[in-house]
Amino acid sequence: MTPIKELSVAIMDADITELKTIQDLLQMRRDQLCQNNMDMFNVGDKVSFMHKNIKVLGTVRKKNIKRIVVDTAGGGWNIPATLLSPEE
Repeated sequence: MTPIKELSVAIMDADITELKTIQDLLQMRRDQLCQNNMDMFNVGDKVSFMHKNIKVLGTVRKKNIKRIVVDTAGGGWNIPATLLSPEE
């Protein structure tokens, strides 16, 4: 059995206390991933993101706690770090 299937079985067999613990662990992991993405970017970096299937290019103006302010030709955008890609 694959690890995902084992995890699915464990979740289905869990009681409410165990489900709360799983929920807390998932949130901690999401926060770690978000912080890792935030650490990838610095003010002045060239970045891109997708908006309505169009690639938008911009420059990092400011880093907030979980979002990054990006200056583009169309104005400033407040984008989650997980949606940004570095550009050269």
